[in-house]
Formats: sequence, structure tokens, C-alpha cells
Amino acid sequence: MAKYRKERLKSQLLREISDIVRREIDLPENLFITVKRVELSKDGSKADVFISGLKKEDVLLAVERLNRAAGYIQHLLGKRLKIRTVPRPQFLVDPEVEL
Repeated sequence: MAKYRKERLKSQLLREISDIVRREIDLPENLFITVKRVELSKDGSKADVFISGLKKEDVLLAVERLNRAAGYIQHLLGKRLKIRTVPRPQFLVDPEVEL
């Protein structure tokens, strides 16, 4: 995958996944999390999505619930994006942020 295409796709995935998490996924109201960044595999079939938040417990709960809903999120991404291979998201705690 060309570098500029990969960067564009990562940026678009970040926007779309943030929107899906905010609007479509059932998370508790008092859970404050942020989708920080997205890393794609070489072939674009997998996406590591890094999550951060105010409290460590909130982030761990969100990562657990989002990973359970990864198939549904991939399905929603497929409806929104016009690409052949929709990456399967895997949600991780962002190691760059101290909790």
C-alpha cells in the first residue's frame, strides 16, 4: 500500500471510528475516552486503534467492550468507507499516555 494512501486511510479511520464509538456503541455515559491514533498492518487488513482516557479503569472497560464489538464496528466501517478490504479493528490502551 502506498505511503500517502495509507496515511489518508489512517486519518479517515480515526475520524470514522471516533464517530462510531461516540454514536453507535453502547458505553456508559460517564466514560470519557479518546481514540488517539490508528496503526494499519502492511496489507491494510488489521487496524490497531489506541484508546486513552482520564481513568485507567474507564480505558480498560472501554477497550474490553470495544474489542467485543470489533466485528460490528468493522461492519459499520464497511458501510461508510469505499474500500475493498475493510480493516478489522483491535482496540488497545495507548502506551504513550500515563494513566
